[in-house]
Amino acid sequence: MKIFSEIGYGNNTICNTELEKGKYEHRIPKFILPREIKGIYFRFWFLKTVYGISTNRGFIVTNKGTNKLKILFGIEGII
Repeated sequence: MKIFSEIGYGNNTICNTELEKGKYEHRIPKFILPREIKGIYFRFWFLKTVYGISTNRGFIVTNKGTNKLKILFGIEGII
């Protein structure tokens, strides 16, 4: 199971954790550190465009279907 622990502006809470398994996602309103860290990332979501810098994927730009403003620092890992 993948885990994404994030700190920043734009989610329901300043610190939150998203658990992912396949298409299943569950968000927890607290910061949980992964057992095994796979990477770190910074994400800036402005309107429908998401800019990201990651140790795993480098610099990426993606488009989403909803307008949002998010500024997040995250740790990606596994449980």
